[in-house]
Amino acid sequence: MLNENLTQEEALWIENEYRPRSGGRICGTTMDKYFVPARKLMLGKQVDRPGCACQFKSYVQMTNSLYNQHADEIRAIASPPKPKRGRKKNKG
Repeated sequence: MLNENLTQEEALWIENEYRPRSGGRICGTTMDKYFVPARKLMLGKQVDRPGCACQFKSYVQMTNSLYNQHADEIRAIASPPKPKRGRKKNKG
């Protein structure tokens, strides 16, 4: 379940920072900088960092799966619909 308190700023971070790197190289730096924070934001609670590099792949797959399940909701929060502008009436 997606964090119901996810803010627009957090959703934008997920879209602009985490998502472009979600398929990239996995190392301790990317784990700490992108995957752990993204998972924390999406779940809305503290998460544990994988203990060793042998666990990175499964952690990344679970985090990417979580994103894929909720991508539409995250995008909707990141860019809420713009209000419709009124049309001017022609006075003839």
